[in-house]
Amino acid sequence: MFEFHGWIVLRYHTHDTSEVLQDEAYSKFMNYLKVVDTEGLSNIKRRNGLDSWVISGLHNHFSSYVLGIYEWVSENLPGSYGLLYIHDDEDVEDYNKFIVWKLTRGIISRETDSLLSPYIPVVEDEYDPNKID
Repeated sequence: MFEFHGWIVLRYHTHDTSEVLQDEAYSKFMNYLKVVDTEGLSNIKRRNGLDSWVISGLHNHFSSYVLGIYEWVSENLPGSYGLLYIHDDEDVEDYNKFIVWKLTRGIISRETDSLLSPYIPVVEDEYDPNKID
């Protein structure tokens, strides 16, 4: 299972003061999303002068488009910031932990999760074939 939950505050620059430039950046992002988020897992809000985007989903297998959205934002809206939590039980090295991707100032960095990892036993019990639910 590939589980992902993320959010981004969308800003065209770290000194985000132009409504015109922000509207242009927002429009570019919306056009990009139409192409990559074919399942409609995104939710975007415009409130109080801020634009925010949220995605959450569960796929059978790893899907690169999710992190790809963060990469696109880092290149095109460098004032944006947010987090992406991923758990991929098919990842040979990291199957038992969440991976956190942090987006700030146009840079995406992989961070260690200390809140939901290790997945077993923090989130889920270890598999026991004798246990009857």
